[in-house]
Amino acid sequence: MIRLTSRQTILLGCLAMVLAIIGDYLLGAGTFGVSDSADAYMGISWNVVPDWRYAVSSILGFACVPLFAAGAMELMRVMEKKYGLGEKWMYRLFRIGNWAGILYFAFIHIGICMLPVVFNAGMAATGDIPTAADMTFRVLRSIAVPMAVGFIVCDGFVTIGWIGMTATGMLPVRKIALICNPVIITLLGQLMNMVMEGLDSGFESFGWLLMYLVCAMTLVTKEEKKE
Repeated sequence: MIRLTSRQTILLGCLAMVLAIIGDYLLGAGTFGVSDSADAYMGISWNVVPDWRYAVSSILGFACVPLFAAGAMELMRVMEKKYGLGEKWMYRLFRIGNWAGILYFAFIHIGICMLPVVFNAGMAATGDIPTAADMTFRVLRSIAVPMAVGFIVCDGFVTIGWIGMTATGMLPVRKIALICNPVIITLLGQLMNMVMEGLDSGFESFGWLLMYLVCAMTLVTKEEKKE
């Protein structure tokens, strides 16, 4: 039986995010996008994309969860036991966000993947973009609240906690590492849309990947064992 070191276990969180990034691009690239074209409906370009992409994206969302859970639990153990952060409110926000992520990462892929599938079904049935788009918006309204709450609790809490712990020196990482979080990297990813609509799709997950990579490389040594 292979016994992973503490660093290797935290790096499972990075592997999870690689799967999530692939799923993000399968979901987002070439699907819906802001457009100023005269053919755009409600300022959005609507494209029929093969359903298999959304099925694979959902599967990858599920597949990333156990890997992320293993990495997150080990990272939180290290922060509490090795660095004594258990009673710090910034760490508590970080911990809540990570626990929320274990549930949210699967839900977000399935929830959002429902939208283009509904659009595809509407187009197949009616061939009319406004009708298919209205069907999609109806589904969106039913899942918008849990998606928004999930983003705030998961990405928002983790980002606040990470920036706070990094800026105040609670963690032995360089201050520049405070940008390695899902919210800031997501915002930076918006610049990629200037190149092509949809290129920002994987940047939220990429922010998580960078944060976990920093933690794996700096908070534990190469040979440090799990307890």
